[in-house]
Amino acid sequence: MHAIFQIKLTEEDAGPEGHVKRYRFRNKYLNIVRDALDDWIIYYQPAPRAGTRVIGSTGYFATARVTSIHPLQDDPGYCEASLEQYLELEEAVPFSVPDFLLDKKIYFERNMVQSDGRMNSHTIQQQVRALTNEEFSKIERAGFNRNWIEEGEQPVVSPNYGFAEDPPESLERDRILTSRAFRDRVFRQRVGKAYNMKCAMTGISMQAPDGNFEMECAHIKPIEAGGPDSLNNGMPLFRSIHWMFDNGLISIGPDYRILKSSQYDEPKIDALFNESGRINLPRNNSYFPHPEFLRYHREHIFLG
Repeated sequence: MHAIFQIKLTEEDAGPEGHVKRYRFRNKYLNIVRDALDDWIIYYQPAPRAGTRVIGSTGYFATARVTSIHPLQDDPGYCEASLEQYLELEEAVPFSVPDFLLDKKIYFERNMVQSDGRMNSHTIQQQVRALTNEEFSKIERAGFNRNWIEEGEQPVVSPNYGFAEDPPESLERDRILTSRAFRDRVFRQRVGKAYNMKCAMTGISMQAPDGNFEMECAHIKPIEAGGPDSLNNGMPLFRSIHWMFDNGLISIGPDYRILKSSQYDEPKIDALFNESGRINLPRNNSYFPHPEFLRYHREHIFLG
């Protein structure tokens, strides 16, 4: 059984050890989370109230697998779920979509609608909500859209975000969501879009006639070292610059300045770097490289 984990992201949640790896919830939701153990959940963040700031994306924005549950000793009323395989959706999925023919809203979660057609105000306040396989599939297909095609499942191309017909069975879900090739495609598109498809260190964007960009997306903290597939652990780079970054010839300081190793000797590449000497950053500061991931790269990968 799947579940919705509703969250209002804080600076702590958005950190390396935050919602990517754990989720804190009230004990009254324990049975729902237990039913989701060893299965996939979807993160949902409500839209902010007028005048309030939100961190990250709103709507259904990420998926992860629940691997364990344990009580919080310092807070008896709460438990914590440990998560793995966190992956942000390519596009955040809205809470509901309009049906212009019927002049009403369609919700991805069926329990959001009461018998009289109105939204269930009680359900929306629940921190954890059970999710059927069909509901999960609709959100999944809407969020990953065209990437599902390359993994052998054709999504419905519709302005109604997949409501046009029933979703396929999810026998391949584990294979797809844990596929490195699939995750890399989604990660590249998410990070590339945040940086306007430009290399972070040069500001250059090169697009081929077929629409593809000469760009790779680096994991600042490598996957092998526990780095997540999240926007604040990614950065778009040209292929040669990506290679130098991964091999420690260059890094990034806490002030986002480009650092060069004593072993670096590439004057031709120097001419490409931003004149400011710093990387370009996304417009949304929620997507900036996280200081802890940058620190990890400087301390464990950068040759100094």
